[in-house]
Amino acid sequence: MSIWPKSQVSTLFANCETISECLIVRNLPPNAASVGAYLAIPELQDLISRFLYQQSNPNCDLRLNQIPLALCSDFNGRIRVFPSATSLYYAPSDKSGVRGMYRERIRAVKSWRKGPARNDCIFVEQDADQPGFRGLFVARVRAFLSITHNKNTIPCALVSEFSTIGDQPCPDTGMWMVKPDYLRGERAVSIIHVDSILRGAHLMGIAGKKHIPNHLTLHNSLDAFQAYYVNKYIDHHAHELAF
Repeated sequence: MSIWPKSQVSTLFANCETISECLIVRNLPPNAASVGAYLAIPELQDLISRFLYQQSNPNCDLRLNQIPLALCSDFNGRIRVFPSATSLYYAPSDKSGVRGMYRERIRAVKSWRKGPARNDCIFVEQDADQPGFRGLFVARVRAFLSITHNKNTIPCALVSEFSTIGDQPCPDTGMWMVKPDYLRGERAVSIIHVDSILRGAHLMGIAGKKHIPNHLTLHNSLDAFQAYYVNKYIDHHAHELAF
């Protein structure tokens, strides 16, 4: 099988400004305090300040939560929240699509079909020069945001990130393994630009030798395991992407 560079297999990611206005979360004051309370992220304003510093300093090697707030400007701009965004990507070896083009909706909603919340996982590019999954990481979308700062609108996503386990896939399954990131005992959250998102990802819990409890459902499985497989067998494109 030919291995396609990530720049060829992905993508145009529809940013928040191109999503229909009917998808905006309504009746939510467009400021950091209100949005942070709605998302249960009280530190949202600090996260946005660090994110804006990161965007202004692309050579900064620090992770978002490592950037000193003293270096960052206070954010008092406008924020809008979106429950989903659309990824359009090219999967050249999958002939079932129209000329290999695919469109998928990535969701981050508090209630899916009148049931529990749905927060999809995504592939995020961090190093375009590295092959396959070595140049990616996996995150779970908490919300899609549109931030207005200095008259510029920046489409971004609030995410919970996963760290890669080891430097190669599992020898038994051929799949990479990841684990959730924590900060002070809580799931670590970060903000990324939507341009770094490639497409949706599918994770499977690593149960080890223990039995999976009967009460585990698809709604809480992404919070129940200490580690996960990155499922590259979900479709042709994921197989080419996460090798």
